[in-house]
Amino acid sequence: MKILIVEDEKLARLTLKGYLKGHDIDEAMTLAEATKLLTNNHYDLVFLDLDLDIKLAGLKLARICKEKNLYSVIITGHSEDKVMETGYLNGARDYLFKPLKSTDVDFILTSFHVFESERRIGQLIKAKYITQHAATIEELNVIKRVYLSTKPILIKGPTGTGKSIVANLIKEACQIPDEKFMSINCAQFSDNLLESELFGHKKGSFTGATENKIGIFEKVNGGMIFLDEIHSLSKDAQKKLMKAIEEKTFFPVGSTTPVHSNFRVVTATCEDLTELIEQKAFRPDFYARIGHIQIQLYSLKDRTEDIMPLVNHYAGMYPRKFTLTSDVKEAILKLDFKNNTRDIEALVDHWNLNSIGVVKPEHIPAQFIKNEPKSSLHRLTRMQRKVIEENGLKEFLDSYRDEIILQYLEQNDQHQSKTAKDLKISDRTIRHALKSKSNLITSYNEEIPHETSIQ
Repeated sequence: MKILIVEDEKLARLTLKGYLKGHDIDEAMTLAEATKLLTNNHYDLVFLDLDLDIKLAGLKLARICKEKNLYSVIITGHSEDKVMETGYLNGARDYLFKPLKSTDVDFILTSFHVFESERRIGQLIKAKYITQHAATIEELNVIKRVYLSTKPILIKGPTGTGKSIVANLIKEACQIPDEKFMSINCAQFSDNLLESELFGHKKGSFTGATENKIGIFEKVNGGMIFLDEIHSLSKDAQKKLMKAIEEKTFFPVGSTTPVHSNFRVVTATCEDLTELIEQKAFRPDFYARIGHIQIQLYSLKDRTEDIMPLVNHYAGMYPRKFTLTSDVKEAILKLDFKNNTRDIEALVDHWNLNSIGVVKPEHIPAQFIKNEPKSSLHRLTRMQRKVIEENGLKEFLDSYRDEIILQYLEQNDQHQSKTAKDLKISDRTIRHALKSKSNLITSYNEEIPHETSIQ
């Protein structure tokens, strides 16, 4: 590791250097020396004395470190809250008091490795998951810390939001070798077959078991398993899986000898598990086991700022290029991407397969266009039209209103106060309806559409 020590006291500098034995170390004693070294070299870690040849020079150096995204630590005798606050605001990652102890330096080295891992994982996330959506970025930042825990992780989100991508990001964040990472879709297996896949089985334990089989849980010992569509499991399968996840011990089908495996579980679902729990379709204790750490992904209707970057991403996967007109770009943002990124991929694929060079709104397939809701108004009957033409729209509407009032009165056993409250009208309006009962209502009431009648 390349480390810079900025300290004007020789004894303090030598002591710190001794604690950092084995690392490549440069030293500086003044603001000018430190500035030159930081400008011309790359460092992983920088220790900054607060006061050098210039008072509070360490704050200026901390700002330089922040600009270069370096991990800087202020070491000082200043314990004032205001000075400490200023140090952190200027970009210092840690703040230690003199004299330093070896345990202080060990703490800093551990914190630095966490920082480096977060930076590495952050770059990985940006490269693998396309998003500018603030809430999604916040959720994905959870991945930066998952390697510090061994708890199960639950990824939630609609179909096509990249749950498998996130599972692989977690695998890379935890630096799991490819051979120790396995993925399985729970919806593709019956309970018996899933148990055999996960736990393994002994020869002859069931019809078709012609040889011993090692289960996935045993294969990923020291690694990770991704269980997609976890909501599809039966409650009996949930119970068996819960015990294996909790105890890291299970029995292959047909065996009485337990197998121990130290694996980590990542699960995913496109369903609301809390709703399934309310419907008695999902075990709350199983949910508690798999949901220690949760990551929520969002559909494209919530993150429209990601639509065009995703279009460009999938377009870039083809050697043949095309261009989009400004009006089609506007239209794309309003499309009904029910399957999220899968629909965007299909849309781009459609343009390429049809050799479209300049994409216009008419090149958007019908399945992606939102269906406008049909009018809920019923067409007028012949008799209703006749009444309107003979008596005018106002009289027709007044009569229609009065008929509704009369039906409510009948429903409420002629209780006028309750009817007025139900319809949010005055008693006077009800009295007017009773007086206006006429042959006009009788003439068209029979043809009022059934859906509009009050039952």
